[in-house]
Amino acid sequence: MAHDCPSTPAPDRSGGQLAWTLLLASSALYFFSSTEADNDLWGHLLFGRDLLTAGAIPLVDTYAYTTAGQPWLNHEWLSQVLMAAIYGGTGSTGLLLSKFAIAVTTFLLVLSQVWRRARSAHTRAVVGLLAVAVLARGFSIRPQVFTYCFLALILRLLEDVRGGRQWALWLVPGLFLVWANMHGGFVLGLGILGLFACADLVRGSERTLRLWLVLGASAVVTLINPYGWRLFLFVGHELTRAHPITEWQPTAVEAAQFAFFVMLGLFLATTAFSPDWRRNGWQAVLAFGIACLALRHQRHTPLFALCAAAPLAAQLDTAAAWLGRRLTFSFSLFSQRLLGVGIIALAATQLVLTGLRWHDTGIQITYDTRDYPTAAVRMLQRAGVRGNVAVPLDWGEYVLWFLAPEVKVSLDGRFATVFPERVVQDNFNLFSGAPGWRRLLDDYPTEAVLAPAGAPCPVGTLAEWRLAYRDDRTQLFVRSDAAGHFRLGPPSRAVTPAERPDGIFP
Repeated sequence: MAHDCPSTPAPDRSGGQLAWTLLLASSALYFFSSTEADNDLWGHLLFGRDLLTAGAIPLVDTYAYTTAGQPWLNHEWLSQVLMAAIYGGTGSTGLLLSKFAIAVTTFLLVLSQVWRRARSAHTRAVVGLLAVAVLARGFSIRPQVFTYCFLALILRLLEDVRGGRQWALWLVPGLFLVWANMHGGFVLGLGILGLFACADLVRGSERTLRLWLVLGASAVVTLINPYGWRLFLFVGHELTRAHPITEWQPTAVEAAQFAFFVMLGLFLATTAFSPDWRRNGWQAVLAFGIACLALRHQRHTPLFALCAAAPLAAQLDTAAAWLGRRLTFSFSLFSQRLLGVGIIALAATQLVLTGLRWHDTGIQITYDTRDYPTAAVRMLQRAGVRGNVAVPLDWGEYVLWFLAPEVKVSLDGRFATVFPERVVQDNFNLFSGAPGWRRLLDDYPTEAVLAPAGAPCPVGTLAEWRLAYRDDRTQLFVRSDAAGHFRLGPPSRAVTPAERPDGIFP
């Protein structure tokens, strides 16, 4: 007599999907809620505030003494105006929450493409978690975040066009009109639009002519900026010139870049599983090209996450289905539920940590006071000093925020938009003690040098320079014939290691 075997309950797919969704939401909240200020934030707000006050865009530099009226191509002027307006109206909290809103919007646009390309909740979650971790490295409060958001929007609009929503095409030129005045990354957007049009040409689609018309219109409207066609020359020069700063160096295999390399490895390993190369191959080609760019420059790793998320989701989904047809392994219902509990616990942990972070900071932008000459700048501000002060790159815009226009600096974070390569090199040579370090003192009207304590800056060895101020983090050297501009009182008390290093912006 045959006996019926007890049936195995079907896995709770809706519950698993809910757990993964909760983890994605908590991860976005955790990774994008960082409150740390970027080195250039002081400058972006200062330049934006001055633009609002003057009601005009300056075409020459007035903040540095090493540029001597050098033309200033400020490709981020509209971003700076917007940031300054937000900060002026809502303060540090408003600026922080605005950055968070842009980051979440960008992530949702990416997820919308991932959801379309993958059916498995596990695939969507894996790609989403990798994307948010890689994107988070680029989401400090700086104009680049607008490029990330616009790029995600362009990719989503092109997805809509491919799905038959032709009206989405006519939104594109207006997007580029704004983008070209907010950040130079708009050039990548034009390249993506051109690649999509070329792929459509290969497929022989009826919309090809419309695509090329929209591409032409988008390129034309980007010329509506304060610098015209010179903006394109600047972006090209920016990508090819040497940049002696970390974010422009090759991406290193390290813990901070772990998510990027995992995402890149999965993308390359599953490329053979890319479905429908004729229809979607342009996305894989784009992702591969951006991967090469990201390996060359660390700052471009978030762009890879934006461009690779959708094709990676499709490739992983196809690869998982292929393996599923050949393997009989599967998780038991108990294992699935245990995994769900673990996912929910991790999501809850991230929510708690985010809450503690925002509670500790009061939802304010913060910075580590040990990274900046806080005491020295307060002292110079109280003394009302005027003059030309040489500073390291990372300190330039911090010093300008508190001391401009009375004080001009040797170098700041605007970098290639205004500073010739020789000025940049001379500045780095001075603070590193490299050959040619005296040029910044001899060839420019440098009156003082504000250097990190213990830095290999050899200016103190010169007879015509004297030490005017020192604390545990900074030292100020003044040229003897300029000492009248730097009548300093007793040194301010240095911040000791026992004190809280977190500063509230600004």
